[in-house]
Amino acid sequence: MGAAKSPVKRIKRPRFLRNVCVALGNTGSVEDLPGLEQSIMDPDPLVSEHAQWAVRKIKKREGID
Repeated sequence: MGAAKSPVKRIKRPRFLRNVCVALGNTGSVEDLPGLEQSIMDPDPLVSEHAQWAVRKIKKREGID
């Protein structure tokens, strides 16, 4: 299977990480917060904004201010 046929490689890093952030925002827990908080500093705004969203979602779900 070539790189172009790999779904992960086809969507490229920012969109892949955005999808990870969305999944974690919807199902993640406090254990996922350190990685997401680090991703807030990502230079790509697509990743950074979705990481911020995911952190807010997890904190709200877990009752963390």
